[in-house]
Amino acid sequence: MKKKITQTADVSDNIQLICFKLGAEEYGFDIMQIKEIMRYQKITPIPKAASFIEGVINLRGMVIPVIDLRKRFELPVDVNIKCRIIIAQVETKIVGLIIDDVTDIVTLPKTSILPSPKTVKGVEVEYLDGTAEEKGAIDESLERGKK
Repeated sequence: MKKKITQTADVSDNIQLICFKLGAEEYGFDIMQIKEIMRYQKITPIPKAASFIEGVINLRGMVIPVIDLRKRFELPVDVNIKCRIIIAQVETKIVGLIIDDVTDIVTLPKTSILPSPKTVKGVEVEYLDGTAEEKGAIDESLERGKK
């Protein structure tokens, strides 16, 4: 008796990304690094902090630094009702990242994420793992994320 062998895509061959807007662009962050997504709230400023560090928030007894990604990427600041704070683990730290809006959750094959173009320069390149085309639009992956 012969057994029929079927091949299925291994779950580890895919990556799930939370997609979010930042200015006119859409980016993705590895869902496995995200702890929580919350509405924008009052942030306590930190004197003499870098200009892109908005301050800290208290989240269930944890003091979390909050980074404004618009400021970090040198985009015009625009805090509005759609803004969210993504609480994420970046390397070994938990940080809050202010973004414009969460747009989607997508699952992509890891092979669809291409290395960042060599023409990308400046602060953005250190945060990008690569680019992927999804439904005709380009999503940029921030899965490595550095502070």
